[in-house]
Amino acid sequence: MNPAPAPDWLEKLAAYPQRSILLFSLVLMLAGNWILPLTDRDEARFGEASREMRQRGDYIVPWFNDAWRLDKPALIYWCQIASYEICGDNEFGARLPSALFTTATALLLVRWGRKITGDNKTAIMAGAIFVAGLHIAIIGRVATADMALVFFCTLAAWSGWELTRPGAPHRMFWWWTFYGALALGFLAKGPIAWLPLGGILLGRALRKDSFRLPLIETLAGLTVTLGLVAAWGLPAMAQTNNAFFRVGLGEHVLNRSVGVIDSHGLKGTLGFLALAPLYFATFFASFFPWSTRVPTALRRWWPKRRGDEFGWYLLVQVALVFAVFSLVRTKLPHYTLPAFPCLALWFAREISSESNCFAWFSKRIIAMTIFVLVLTLGGFTLARNHILTENLWLAVKPHVRPETKIGCFGFTEASLVWKFRGVATNHIGLGSADAAKDFLTNPPPYILVLPTKNLATLTVSNALLLPSHGLDMVKLKNWDLTAIVRP
Repeated sequence: MNPAPAPDWLEKLAAYPQRSILLFSLVLMLAGNWILPLTDRDEARFGEASREMRQRGDYIVPWFNDAWRLDKPALIYWCQIASYEICGDNEFGARLPSALFTTATALLLVRWGRKITGDNKTAIMAGAIFVAGLHIAIIGRVATADMALVFFCTLAAWSGWELTRPGAPHRMFWWWTFYGALALGFLAKGPIAWLPLGGILLGRALRKDSFRLPLIETLAGLTVTLGLVAAWGLPAMAQTNNAFFRVGLGEHVLNRSVGVIDSHGLKGTLGFLALAPLYFATFFASFFPWSTRVPTALRRWWPKRRGDEFGWYLLVQVALVFAVFSLVRTKLPHYTLPAFPCLALWFAREISSESNCFAWFSKRIIAMTIFVLVLTLGGFTLARNHILTENLWLAVKPHVRPETKIGCFGFTEASLVWKFRGVATNHIGLGSADAAKDFLTNPPPYILVLPTKNLATLTVSNALLLPSHGLDMVKLKNWDLTAIVRP
C-alpha cells in the first residue's frame, strides 16, 4: 500500500529539513528556560559549580560551595562557563548548553537519516520524534550533563557505523570523529559514553562480515581516546590527590552499578529483580507519544531483521543501553536517554512506509508542540510563584550583600546555594537545625535560614524575621521557612 501524502506544511518543512529542525528544536528547548529557578538539585549543583569554576579561574576541577565537586568530568562546566560569558550566570545561561546539545543531536539525526535513506521526510521525522518525545522535551532543557552525553553517544553511533562499513570512503574522517566522540562523551559524563563502542563490538561479534574493525586501527583509536581524556584527567587527579578517580569513578560509577545511591532503587536481591524491568515499563511514558506504535513497528520489522543491517545496528545500540542500565542497581528514568536518538531514527524509518504515518505523525507533533509551549510559558509562570526557594529569595534578596554570611540549617537544598552565591562571596553554611545556634554567634551581617518550626528553639533579638512558604521541588513537599536577618 502506498503511503498517504504528507500534509502540505510537512511537505514544505521537509524541503528544508535541517533549517526546520533547527528552528523547531530551539523553540521547544528554549521556551521558558528563564522562568523557573534552578530548583532541581543537580541543576543547581551544575550551575553553581560552573559559576565557581569561572570565578576561581580553575578550569580543571569543579567546585561547589567552596568544596570540590567530583561527580562528573569537566566538559559540561566548560560549556556552561562559555554560556555565562554570553548570557550571564543565570538560569537561562545554565540551561542553554543542554538546549543546544539537544538541538545538535536532532540535527545529527536529520543528516544521518537523509544519508541513509535519501528521504527528507524520514530525516525530518527522525529529528522531530527525538525532540518532541516527552522525556527529551523535559530533560533536553535541564542544566545537567545528560544531553551532552546523548549528543556524543549519537555522534559515536553514527561515525562508528560509517567507520565499520567494508570499503567505506573517508575512513580517516570517521575514525577521528568516532574516537573523538568517545573522548568528549567521557568528558561529559564518564565511561558510560563508551556504550556505542560496545554496540560496534557486538556487531563485529554477531555479524563479522558486516563490520570492519581492524585490531591495530582500533587500538590506535582507543589510545587517542584515552590520550584526550588524560589531557584533562591527569591534571585533575594530580590537583585532587587522585580524589577525582576515587570519587568520580569509584562512588559515582562503580557504587551506582552495584549499590543503591540516594534511595534511587531497592536494596537486596529481590529489590534488584523487582526493578530489573523498570526501564521497559517507563519507556512508554519516556518515549510518548511515539511509544504506542513501537511494538507494532517492531513486530513488522522482526521477520526482515537479517536483511536490514542498519536497522539491526540501531536496535543493538538501543538494546545495549537498556540492558546495561537494567543491570545497574541505582535507577533513574533519564539513564536510558542515550538510546533515544537511535530509536527515533529506527522508528522514523519503519513508519515512513505506513499508509497513515504522516497524518498520525503530524497530529502528534502538533499536540506535543502545544503541550510543551503551554507548559513552559504558561505552567512555569504559574508554578514560579509557588516555589519555596524563589519565594525565600525574593524576601531576602534586598538584604544580601557580598560580605553577608549565609547559613541554611534544617533545609539545605542546593538551589539556595545557587541563589545566595549569586551575590554573597562567602561559602554557604549548611547543616542540621541543631547547628543554627552556633551560627547565631557570628557577627553581622548574616542571614540564617531554617524551618519555621525550629525557630522556637533559638533566642533571637534585634533581627528581622522574614517568613516564606512554598513547594520544595525536590521532595515535592510544602515547607515554611524563616530567614533571620542581621544587617
